[in-house]
Amino acid sequence: MKKKSLILSMLIGLFTAISFAQDSEYFDDLADTKDYTAVELAKHESDFSIFLEFLEASGLDTSVEYADGFTIFMPTNEAFGEMEVEKLSKLTNPDNKMKLVEFVKHYIVPEKVLKNQFNSSQVITVSEDESIKINTEMNGQSVDVGGANIIESDIETKNGIVHVIDQLITPTNYFASSY
Repeated sequence: MKKKSLILSMLIGLFTAISFAQDSEYFDDLADTKDYTAVELAKHESDFSIFLEFLEASGLDTSVEYADGFTIFMPTNEAFGEMEVEKLSKLTNPDNKMKLVEFVKHYIVPEKVLKNQFNSSQVITVSEDESIKINTEMNGQSVDVGGANIIESDIETKNGIVHVIDQLITPTNYFASSY
């Protein structure tokens, strides 16, 4: 029994160490992220180029650039690898710009939210019939937003907060209270 407890404690310690080690993967070459807007930060890291392209093509980059007090969930390029080619084609088709705008809006919350402010009873309302579920575990150390894990959190920018996520956000179709 003591051996199982020791192994469990070691595993928890390992996962905690790994999650803290990941907290310094992005923007290390910048002296202070608060000197940059979220868009400027995205331009400094090639790992966010796909999201940046989507943001610019949607036209929401200007809003994000000049807005103040928002949270952006920034997916890595690897996260887009799971997107079906057909969906990618539809989103990048200029005739479907409104769908692209809707997609990008899933990643932007119009207020600053730090990782420790999330809890499992929250949802982010996207539309009348779509919402994004928040799930927290390990006393808030692990936060899942619509199926995407926050892998680097609370990156303060000149005009908001950035959380790096490892997957694309998947809204669900059920009634949810407003965030």
